[in-house]
Amino acid sequence: MKNVEPIPFPVHVAYVLPGLGRGGTERHVTDLASGLDRRRFSPCVISTAGGGPMEEELADRGIPFFLLDYGGLSLRPSRALNLSREARRFFRSFAGILAERRVAVLHAYLPAANVLGMAAAARSRTKVRIVSKRALCRYKEGHFLYSRFEDLANLAADAVMVNSLAVADDVRRTERFHAGKMFLVYNGLDVPAGPPEDPPPALPPDLGLSPDARPVACVANLREDKGHVCLVEAARTVAAAVPEARFLLVGREDREAEAVRDAIRKLGIERYVILTGPRRDVPAILRGSCVAAHPGEQEGLSNAILEAMVAGVPVVASRAGGNPEAVADGKTGLLVPPGDADALALAILGLLRDPARARAMGRAGRERARERFSIGSMVAAVEESYVDLLEGRPLSHRV
Repeated sequence: MKNVEPIPFPVHVAYVLPGLGRGGTERHVTDLASGLDRRRFSPCVISTAGGGPMEEELADRGIPFFLLDYGGLSLRPSRALNLSREARRFFRSFAGILAERRVAVLHAYLPAANVLGMAAAARSRTKVRIVSKRALCRYKEGHFLYSRFEDLANLAADAVMVNSLAVADDVRRTERFHAGKMFLVYNGLDVPAGPPEDPPPALPPDLGLSPDARPVACVANLREDKGHVCLVEAARTVAAAVPEARFLLVGREDREAEAVRDAIRKLGIERYVILTGPRRDVPAILRGSCVAAHPGEQEGLSNAILEAMVAGVPVVASRAGGNPEAVADGKTGLLVPPGDADALALAILGLLRDPARARAMGRAGRERARERFSIGSMVAAVEESYVDLLEGRPLSHRV
């Protein structure tokens, strides 16, 4: 039997992200780093593209973070030369952080950080290198270089962490150099003890909703793949049948924002749809909502869906990506075909018209979150995978 040297705890872990915005991946990394057993693991976070609003929370939780700023690629010779110099400075700084922190595990998230993180880890001979895949790969369609860079990152990695079986299948279909490296860890959230509040609490008063409003919340940054226009089209049908319905679109206004606003104006439903922008009180908004809607078409495993389940709210989601792994159709929510506004409207209407059924689904959703998607389960699976890789054992959560 091969002798394995004991692991010198605490193991220093670096999480690499392409920024510190307030999104699902950044939240996942913050919760994961916070949950690690500090006797065994010492985490830090490295951003490859500057800071953002999550800096404050990382500082509050005592997680060291480092801000780098990679300028990207350019085909113009003069700019390319400057960026070549910037790249050398970037990787020197990156290597310096890894050396100073004595990083043994580099765990990268999202495409840009996967590529840059693996390049830095290879240059620094970091012992364990992990890339993470958290969504379907449609963003690479028509972009040959994206695919090649991510294939190279997979080649440099010791392991590829996925957050759903749907993502694992998509990686097998679209990427290379992952054979024998993939392991599954579902996202996790803190799940309160006991059932959801009944009746649900009032929504934050600054949203300006009347007491008889029937809120439908969609928590997602306004990107094309999140399906907001489909939801707005469904909102017209719902509002015609249930005039008290109000659709709360909670998230940063991104590429899709103008198209969403145009659709709202053209359909004449301005009074029924509210774009709240990013909010720090999302749990309170969810707890006060009747339904959570998630029509996105490229979800790996949506934290927003899990947050709704934790809040005890029934979920209506597209049957896409990892959504069917989160939502038990007919028990904790309803699944509809992606891009089908009519089906989305009918599902939302069914729950608004049957509050007892909606409450029962919400209770079942919280219980499912407690059983399958807790922070404790997520952290334990990641820690076990780190030890497997450090000791050269087969991955316990391999898929």
